[in-house]
Amino acid sequence: MESVGSTNEWLTRALAAESPAQPDAHSDAHSDAQPDSQSATPPQRQVPTAWPHLSVLTAEEQTGGRGRLGRAWSSPKGASLSTSIVLRPQLAVEHLGWLSMLAGRALVDTLRQDFGLDTADQRAVLKWPNDVQVTQAEGPEKKISGILASAVTGRPAAPGAVVLGVGINVLLTPEQLPIENSTSVLIELRRRAAGRLDPGLAAGGQGLGDQEPESQEPGALRTELLCCFLERFANLLGPVEAAARRAPETVSEVLVTMVSRVLSTLGQQVRVELPDGSAERGVAQRLTSQGALQVEVTARRATAEQGWQPCMPELKAFSAGDVTHLRADRAGAQRPPVD
Repeated sequence: MESVGSTNEWLTRALAAESPAQPDAHSDAHSDAQPDSQSATPPQRQVPTAWPHLSVLTAEEQTGGRGRLGRAWSSPKGASLSTSIVLRPQLAVEHLGWLSMLAGRALVDTLRQDFGLDTADQRAVLKWPNDVQVTQAEGPEKKISGILASAVTGRPAAPGAVVLGVGINVLLTPEQLPIENSTSVLIELRRRAAGRLDPGLAAGGQGLGDQEPESQEPGALRTELLCCFLERFANLLGPVEAAARRAPETVSEVLVTMVSRVLSTLGQQVRVELPDGSAERGVAQRLTSQGALQVEVTARRATAEQGWQPCMPELKAFSAGDVTHLRADRAGAQRPPVD
């Protein structure tokens, strides 16, 4: 597709048209917006539809995309990957909220293993719940991708699906980056190539990232990235579906293990901004079986205008909220948050 407002919204409307009995056909289905397990039916992929399981829609330009928490997301023509995938996985409804994090794991694997972004100061990581970032030699990680999933409710003749949207900064230059703490695949490949000029910074690993970025055709870089990501995502989803058929009680454990391996949020001092304007602060400990982030909370505030109040350490699980990693200084001490 040449240009579209949002690949997710376009596909959601197309799928909703196959289910005329559902006028309100979509809702967020990522980690902080779980589908209603009482009313939804686990989707089945064997249905008559123009958009079967693992169908893909990608656009050269996206002008009105929507990110997490309603944030606007757009991409310059030909510079990014704006892609949505139709999923009809053989999973229980309570596990659909994991799909965006599973896609994040697949993209992290792609950037590390196929493009070489896996060194101490340049490693692709997943930030809870659905941002892929790249670590920097100095300063905080920089965002390279955002992922958002929406559940589309179907009628019995055309069961529901999940539309998984993935936006990746691929060919953007520093001047084109959408936010200050963001980066692109091209920028990171150039940084990796510059690092290889110094034997002390050279990294092992072979793959597409070993090619000089300036020697690659721009379109070829986007195509290779998309193909590698889709293949890795399908290869991760398959074992999860197999676990659901073989031993449904193990699916949550499988997902926690898969995602936790690349989740940089764990072990970090974090600030969680909640929808009501309050915030809590502490160390991120683990993922729950529902994909929520469990934090040992040690301070909280009622509003952004009020100061932090220390509290007795309390383990608390967050399924919604905007998480910020609080930076540490070189000695490892946490810097006070700038609020």
